[in-house]
Amino acid sequence: PQTLDPRKVRSLNDVNILKIFMEGLTRINKSGSPELAMAEKVHISDDLKTYTFTLRKTQWSNGDPVRAQDFEYAWKKSLLPTFNSPNANMLYVIKNAREIKKGDLPLSLLGVDAVDDYTLTIKLNHPTPYFLDLVSHPILFPVNQLLDKANPTWAEQQNSYVTNGPFQMEDWKHHNAIVAVKNKEYWDNKTVRLNQLNMIMVSEDTGFKMFETKELDWDGSPFSKIPSDAIQSLQGRHKLETAPVNATAFIRINVDSSPFDSQKMRRAFGLAINRQAIVEHITQGNQIPATGIVPIAMGLQETPYFEDGSIAMAQELFEEALAEKQITKEALGEITFLYAANGQASVLAQAIQYQWYEAFGIAVRLEPVEDKVCFDRIGKNNYTLALGSWFADVNDPVNFLEVFKSKANGINNTNWENLAYAKLLDIANTCKSKEERCKLLKESEKLIINEMPLIPLYHYNLLYIKDTELKDVVLTSLGNI
Repeated sequence: PQTLDPRKVRSLNDVNILKIFMEGLTRINKSGSPELAMAEKVHISDDLKTYTFTLRKTQWSNGDPVRAQDFEYAWKKSLLPTFNSPNANMLYVIKNAREIKKGDLPLSLLGVDAVDDYTLTIKLNHPTPYFLDLVSHPILFPVNQLLDKANPTWAEQQNSYVTNGPFQMEDWKHHNAIVAVKNKEYWDNKTVRLNQLNMIMVSEDTGFKMFETKELDWDGSPFSKIPSDAIQSLQGRHKLETAPVNATAFIRINVDSSPFDSQKMRRAFGLAINRQAIVEHITQGNQIPATGIVPIAMGLQETPYFEDGSIAMAQELFEEALAEKQITKEALGEITFLYAANGQASVLAQAIQYQWYEAFGIAVRLEPVEDKVCFDRIGKNNYTLALGSWFADVNDPVNFLEVFKSKANGINNTNWENLAYAKLLDIANTCKSKEERCKLLKESEKLIINEMPLIPLYHYNLLYIKDTELKDVVLTSLGNI
C-alpha cells in the first residue's frame, strides 16, 4: 500500500486493505447497500440536511474508546489547507468544508459537532441522497485523536498501527507481507469467521504461480491483476471469475502541457484510439469500450459521445490543431506517456502508442515507472499523458464528475477546470427532481468529453481467481471485497 492512513488513501487496493482494519459510521453490505456500523442509530432531519449519529460504545484495538471526537478530529485535519488528503473533496458536501480547505474560513465553522462522546451531528450544504454510502469511505473514518497527536506517523508502522475494524495488524513487512488477525475489540467480532489473513506482496506473475501451487487462495481483483497471457487459458478452463464494477480506465491529460493546451489536439488523440481492439486483444476480460467517464450502468449515457477509433476525424483535428499552433508535426517536440509499470499496463500503453503512430506518424515516448512514483508524479501534475482509472467511491454518477470540477481538487491532476461544467454540477446538487438532476449530470458529462481533459478507454470488470473451498467472499459494484 502507498499508505494505510484513512485520510490519505487513494487507490482501490489501499481502500480495500484499509477496510480490513478500519470502519466508519456505515459499511457496505453484500448487496451493495449501506448499513449501520460504528453508528448504532441515525436521525435525518426533515430537510435532509442534518444527520445525527449515535455511536456504539466500542474501543480501538489499543483499548481507547472510539469517540465522536475521533470522527470530528479526523475530518477537520483532512480539511486543513496544509494537510495532504487527496480525497478531501469528498467532504465538501459538509457545510463550509470546501471554503475551509481553500483557507477562506476557519475550521470552527465546519458543519460537524461532537455533541458528546457518542453523538455526532453533521450539517450538509444540500440534501445528499448518497450520504450514508459516503460515510462508509475511508476519508470519513475516525482517527484515534490521542494517538495521532502523540505520533502523527502512527499509520506507517505495525507496532503503532491502531484499528477499529474487524482485524488488527499482526505483522507488516514493507514490500513483502501484511498479516491481519481478528480484532477482539471490534463491536461485531462474533461474525468475523477468519482468525487470520495473509496478504503477500509479489509481482503479477509470481502471484499467479503461487495461486496455481495453492500457496494463495485468491489472486486478482481487487488487490492485484492476473497476468494478461493467463486470461485466455483461465477462460478456457472456466476458472476466471468476473464481477461488474463501476469503474473507468482513462488517460489523464495535463492541459497546461503543449501541445495538449489545444482542445482539438486532445480530441484528436482521444478519437484515434480503437477501444474495441483493446478490450478484445489486450484486456480480454469482457470490458466495455468507454466513450464517457461515467460507467454505462449508472444510467447517464444513452448513446456514445463519439465514434470509437474514428481515425479520419482524428487526423483532421490533428492537422487543424497544428495549423492553429502554426507548427509542423516535426516541431511538436517529445510527447511522453506515463504509467505504472506492471504487465497489463505496459501492453496497453504499447498498443495505444502504436495506434497513435499509425494515425499521426508520431512516436510517443513511453515512461514506465513504479506505482508510487506514478501516483506521486500525477499528484504533482509532473507529466504530459498518464494512464489512470477511477473506481466509484459511492454509487452515484456525481462521484466521477465532481473529480474534475476544480483544478485545485487533489485528485483532478489535469489542470483543467471549466466554469460552465462547475455550474452544471452545482445546480444538479440543489435539484429536488431526480429526472432534472440526471439531465444536468448528462450535460456535464457531454461537456467534459467534448473538452477532453481525459480520454476514456474502457469500463472495468473485476477479474479474479479463487480457491473452490472459499465461500461467501463478495465483490461489490464499487470494487470492495
